[in-house]
Amino acid sequence: MKRWGIVKKGSTLILALILSAVLSSIQPIQAADKYPSKPVQLIVPWKAGGDTDALLRIIAHFAGKYLGESMVVVNVPGVGGTMGARQGKDAKPDGYTLTATHESVISSLITGVADFDFSAFIPVANMVSTPEIVAARKDAPWKDMKELVADAKKNPGSIKFGSTLGSTSHFFPLEIADAAGIKFKIVGYEGTADRQTALLGGFIDLGGSNPASGKKYFEAKRLKGLGIATEKRHPLLPDMPTLKEQGIDVVFAVNRGICAPLNTPKPIIDKLGQVFKQVSEDPEYVQKIATLGTDIVYRDPAGYKAYIEKASTTWMRLADQIGLKKK
Repeated sequence: MKRWGIVKKGSTLILALILSAVLSSIQPIQAADKYPSKPVQLIVPWKAGGDTDALLRIIAHFAGKYLGESMVVVNVPGVGGTMGARQGKDAKPDGYTLTATHESVISSLITGVADFDFSAFIPVANMVSTPEIVAARKDAPWKDMKELVADAKKNPGSIKFGSTLGSTSHFFPLEIADAAGIKFKIVGYEGTADRQTALLGGFIDLGGSNPASGKKYFEAKRLKGLGIATEKRHPLLPDMPTLKEQGIDVVFAVNRGICAPLNTPKPIIDKLGQVFKQVSEDPEYVQKIATLGTDIVYRDPAGYKAYIEKASTTWMRLADQIGLKKK
């Protein structure tokens, strides 16, 4: 009788454990079925009114259309985007707090501004991509990248490329130099406006630009566009050759996406990924994004993660080469 009692108690314990495991697996699915039942917060780690903020507000507006609940942008600027990103990564992993991200999450760890990177998040979707252009001062002696590279090989470290040190604008010339086997003299500026002013004034030779902001300067002959870092020519600048066309295997852009805190249930991540895919295909959304001169590049959770891993590996290697990476 005692032996039977022990077996019975053991069987009851096993059944209880099995039932607990089954219920645990069902709960995230049920949560996704009910999700969302209230507005979703999107942390944008930069000031209101900037390019990134404008793009994310459009994305959030259309996400609300397919979520069935509004997506509310909350600006949390500070420390180069790190303050808002930290708040986002530490949020409750229930799908109600998401974070807008781009490559600054990689560079902030490299430069020691942050102690975390994309591994502190679950990638949800890449939404837009703003390609970079190599812009030269109006009286620069080169008409294309081939001439620039030839000159740089003859005079290593003499051509001045303006960037904000440790930012995406810094890694653009680093990738070009690495691919072409040349060396630039990097000149640091605080932000985009300062770099643009220096380039227009002829104080530096080169700087990064993009189709939306650079088009008017190229057309007015105030700057030269030597090449765009895209797979194929851009519709806003169809006469500008790509870097690849000119023998430089570099595709470079600022990719803005959405991430969630670690441990957010997979059914919720999958649901959000589908919502953002619907947004990326919405005709009105496509039209609005086009007016801002950026490109719609949707990557699902797996695709966004793969892109992040590739970019992180490349940037870490380049940072090591020039001693930029903080130990």
